[in-house]
Amino acid sequence: MDGVPEIDALTIALLLLAGLTAGWVDAVVGGGGLIQLPALLLVPGIAPVQALATNKVGSIMGTSVSAVTYYRRVHPDLRTAAPMAVCALGAAIGGAALASRIPAELFTPIILLACVAVAAWTLARPSVGRATLLR
Repeated sequence: MDGVPEIDALTIALLLLAGLTAGWVDAVVGGGGLIQLPALLLVPGIAPVQALATNKVGSIMGTSVSAVTYYRRVHPDLRTAAPMAVCALGAAIGGAALASRIPAELFTPIILLACVAVAAWTLARPSVGRATLLR
C-alpha cells in the first residue's frame, strides 16, 4: 500500500513485549494502558487517534470479561449497575468524539502528559481502592 510505512521486526517485538507487560500489569493491579498507549504512540506512521483506539479495543475486551466475571460471582443490583454502564458508555463516546477533534500534533503530548499524571497519582496514592465501603 502506498503511504503506509512498514513496521520492522524489532518494532513488532517491542510492541508484543509492551502488550504482554501491559496485560500482566492490568491483571495484577490495573492500569496496563499506561504502558501500552505510550508504546503504541511510538509506532512509526500511526496516528495518535489510531493508537488510542487500538489501546481502547484491548481495554474494552478486558473490561467486558471482568464485568461478566463480576456479575457471575457477585450478582450486583442491575438497577444500580445498568445506569452506571450507560453513563460509562456515554462518557466513552464523548471522549472518542473529543479525541477525534484534537489536532495530531497536540494529541501525543496531551496523552503522554495524562499518562504521566495518572502514573504519578497512582504511585503517590497506593492505598486508593484497597478498601471497599459497601452500602
